[in-house]
Amino acid sequence: MLTSLIVRTVRFSMRHAYLVIAAWLLLAIVSGFYVARHFAINTDIGALINTSPEWNARSKAIDDAFPQRSDSTLAVVEAPAAEFAGRAASELAARLATDKQSFRTVSQPGSGEFFERNGLLFASTDDVVKLTGKLRDARPLLNRLSRDPSLGGLASLLSVTLQLPLQTGQVQLGDMSKLMSSSADTLDKVLAGQPAAMSWRTLVDPDTKARSFVQVQPVLDYSALEAGAASSEKIRQTAVDLRLNERYGATVNLTGSQPLADEEFGSVREGAIPNAIGTLLAVLVILWLAVRSRRMVLAVFITLIVGLVITGAAGLLMVGALNMISVAFAVLFIGIGVDFGIQFGVRYREERHLYGELEPALLAAARSIAMPLTLAAAATAASFFSFLPTAYRGVSELGQIAGVGILFVAFPSSICLLPALITVFKPRGEPAAPGFRWLAPVDTFTSRHRNPLLIGTLVLVIAGLPMLTHLHFDFNALDLKDPHTESMRTLLRLADSPEAGVNDVRMLSSSLPAAQAEAAKLRALPQVGRVMTLDNFVPDDQPAKRTAIADAAAHLDTVLDQPRAQPMSDGARVSNLKLAAGQLENAAADHPGPGAAEAQHLATALRKLAQSDAATRDRAERAISLPLQIALVQLRTALNPQPTITVDTLPPDIVSQWLTHDGRALIEISPRVAPGTNPNDTEMLRAFSKAVLRAAPDVVGGPISILHSANVIVHAFIQAAVLALVSITILLWLALRRFGDVLRTLVPLLVSAAVTLEISELIGLRLNFANIIALPLLLGVGVAFKIYYVMAWRAGQTKLLQSSLTQAVILSAGTTAVAFGSLWLSHHPGTSSMGKLLALSLLCTLIGAVFFQPVLMGKPRKAARKARARRDRMQDQRHTPE
Repeated sequence: MLTSLIVRTVRFSMRHAYLVIAAWLLLAIVSGFYVARHFAINTDIGALINTSPEWNARSKAIDDAFPQRSDSTLAVVEAPAAEFAGRAASELAARLATDKQSFRTVSQPGSGEFFERNGLLFASTDDVVKLTGKLRDARPLLNRLSRDPSLGGLASLLSVTLQLPLQTGQVQLGDMSKLMSSSADTLDKVLAGQPAAMSWRTLVDPDTKARSFVQVQPVLDYSALEAGAASSEKIRQTAVDLRLNERYGATVNLTGSQPLADEEFGSVREGAIPNAIGTLLAVLVILWLAVRSRRMVLAVFITLIVGLVITGAAGLLMVGALNMISVAFAVLFIGIGVDFGIQFGVRYREERHLYGELEPALLAAARSIAMPLTLAAAATAASFFSFLPTAYRGVSELGQIAGVGILFVAFPSSICLLPALITVFKPRGEPAAPGFRWLAPVDTFTSRHRNPLLIGTLVLVIAGLPMLTHLHFDFNALDLKDPHTESMRTLLRLADSPEAGVNDVRMLSSSLPAAQAEAAKLRALPQVGRVMTLDNFVPDDQPAKRTAIADAAAHLDTVLDQPRAQPMSDGARVSNLKLAAGQLENAAADHPGPGAAEAQHLATALRKLAQSDAATRDRAERAISLPLQIALVQLRTALNPQPTITVDTLPPDIVSQWLTHDGRALIEISPRVAPGTNPNDTEMLRAFSKAVLRAAPDVVGGPISILHSANVIVHAFIQAAVLALVSITILLWLALRRFGDVLRTLVPLLVSAAVTLEISELIGLRLNFANIIALPLLLGVGVAFKIYYVMAWRAGQTKLLQSSLTQAVILSAGTTAVAFGSLWLSHHPGTSSMGKLLALSLLCTLIGAVFFQPVLMGKPRKAARKARARRDRMQDQRHTPE
């Protein structure tokens, strides 16, 4: 009945070819207009997984309570000196805060007015006492620098210090080594024409980083592929408008959740057009190898494009907007849709060689391909529809679109539009039957040695099964991102900086006291490196620290507030430089040992600078003097902290980051990273996540959310695999009515899947969020290939390797491999890994179908062989001349 229906459909398409073609083209044109007007991609990766209501509620509660923390962009401002980085970041933040249309919030983590004024209070009491003691001892030095914070003033200071204080032993040359070394290095860069600045803060605290941060919450456009690209460009342009690089030598690099997502989509798009063109040309070449006729190539290609456009419109109609996974339906449709065209086209070529005429050849092809093609389309669609009930929404929508496209577009077009096009184009006859005659010896070999080949293959596959116990799912999403993008390069540089916070996790507590209790419990975990609450912004032991700071301020206030000396002329500056150089040379000669090499180095730099032009000395002036002036202002501010700091007196912009209006408090937990280890190590993050969840089950975000998503995805694929196998088994049983034939279809499929995973483990190709999509494709493509061979075997066909079926299967797999290969060449690591696993799974599926399945099936049943022999005799008589 089914065969008769398909034959009648093909006959109708032949007799009314122009009408059929016009109807399909009209539908394609309407679909094209619909796609053009309604095409949309939702780039919100958070919408790809439907998690449990409880989990969603926890994440949503934090996002609603602290919206400024979600989808953030971190601008990392780096400069030759910490003073310049801080000044540039402050100017950038101030300008961005005025653009309310592009940015919801703007803040400076760990800096800003509050921290500049109260920063000393956050150091330990011992460190504050030591630092303030050094400042008191350095009063004479600070006095001269504050009076004349210039290059000439520094030279004068060196000249004075290197005379009486050095000679009398009040100052040791080694005590000045850091100052001399830093000054010399800065001047060397100036003389070499490089960006330079001397960080005076680094002289006091060598761990000071020459970077500062601006955190913004951009206004996002999810209708664009890169939702935050416009706001990121605003940040970059603002930095250019402020001339931060020209004035401070500052660079601004962006990272954070939003730039990482944007650049991920950008790297997916990079090279997409050349890859698409290359893929298209390769598909056309393989089509020609399959059908050996330009007219046939054109017919199959038109069928493929028409089906792709209609499927695209149907997909948008069903889901509204594509997501970052369902957009791959095009690759699936091309890979599987072209298989139907090749199968029909090669079968037509075979029948055309036998019958000679076009019409009987098309009808005979329809009769012979009807059952295999229908069953393959139904089984392939079933494998995709198996994802519909899963929680992995991204793949669920992909399965919905691909399943509908295969079953209701690709299959009907192959038995309706394609025959009509062949009828109109009238390709020439076939002088020879298609097939690979050169594989005849392999056919003979496999037939003679069937049992050893079958046993050997199964032994190898079973021996490799223990490797599957070592399969791991790489849940670290950072491993899938392009390490060469700006956001990833910046993030990797910030591995030691808490401001990056990529692996931080969070929880919402009912109150600040409750948050403090939870924090104390979490700090006791060995896997936890830092726990932050609002309470961390209230310094401890404030009275002792304030006493030390006040004592230093009493000694230094008059020094830091004194009027500045008049700028000296360039001639006076040159004289000071030469004098200081001579004093340094004498000191190096008279006091060998610590500091002598640094003194000689600085003397050489000062002499070169004195001999340079005035413009070079002006640049050196800016490199030495401006950071010094900024540092002196910051020191004066830090020595006058605000009165006692409590939670109630904290700035509102800090409080709003950690405490809601109704009193709920945020807790932020960071993993402990051992020195020299990778902060994104998967096993370390897994252990951290498990330990934190045991102590506080309500924690979300960071690696905990990613691990949860990984569990949801793995469960979705297991669920889908079971549903697919059950549905395909039922479908095969209804069609084949023999349990043995069902096994002959499924066993090669399962063997191919096992070998794919075994080889993946062997070559170190780990499963991840991206490449796991290869598994449903393996089912979809693999079951179609297996069905073709089982149906041919049931029809009594022998010598399968040299048959037209094998030619069709191999060339069909070639077109699919080309589509998958284009993914392999992607600049995006996740997409590239997807292409690798897809190519591997396709290779294993092809080998399983072409070589293993004929060996497994053996000789056709006796009745099938007799029916095949009768058919061959009738065809021979038809071609025998009278």
